[in-house]
Amino acid sequence: MKKLSLLLFTISLLGSALFAEPSSPYPKDKEGNEIKPEWTPTKSDQSAFGEDEKLKADSLDAKRLPKSTNFWVYGASIGSPGSLNFNLGYYFKDVVLRGSGGAWGPHWYGGQVDLGYTFWKTPVIAHSISIVGGYFEVNPFAPEVGRGGQSSYPTGLNIPGYNRRDPSQEDLLIRSYVNSIDSNVGAYLEYESRERQRVHLSQRYIGMTYDFLLGNFFLQVGGGVGQGDYKNPQLLLQMGYLFNTREYHD
Repeated sequence: MKKLSLLLFTISLLGSALFAEPSSPYPKDKEGNEIKPEWTPTKSDQSAFGEDEKLKADSLDAKRLPKSTNFWVYGASIGSPGSLNFNLGYYFKDVVLRGSGGAWGPHWYGGQVDLGYTFWKTPVIAHSISIVGGYFEVNPFAPEVGRGGQSSYPTGLNIPGYNRRDPSQEDLLIRSYVNSIDSNVGAYLEYESRERQRVHLSQRYIGMTYDFLLGNFFLQVGGGVGQGDYKNPQLLLQMGYLFNTREYHD
């Protein structure tokens, strides 16, 4: 009897398990309906979020690079020889030809010519050294003696004793002698050679520079010697932005 009762109990458990509804992984709303995400079958080459990215036929080909030689450069820079310069140059194989300069007044202008050799270059960078020659004139107002590398400060008076802004011992003796003869003339000459006025300075120079062209950024730094109102050696410096005509090639 016990065995029969145990058998009937086991059969009833198996029957209830077979006929019970399977549990659902989806949540249900208030009305007991299952909340299922909407899903629409797509094409075999599509994902649920749209078309898959396709590999372009030429995506693995080598990209074209700009030419590393035979191109023009043009732009502007600050520095010697004209303070603010316009630049035009041509990179031909390993040779560099460049001119720079500007004119901003009757006594404020300058120009420089460069002949260079490019010793290392890529489509982006060019390193070169140049032999340069130039000339400039400036007329600053009341420059301080000993500043800017000037060796003399002319006063605009072509009279001995009064033609130098920084008088020497001989100049002071001449001025003392003029004052002893006529103080009015001495005072007038002192006024005409006063410090608070413009001076006219000029310089001719030759030198050697290192030139660096990175993309469109241009830097030139070097030294030079020459004749004029500036001491030797002189610092030659330009920095600016140069456009180029590099065409792309395979």
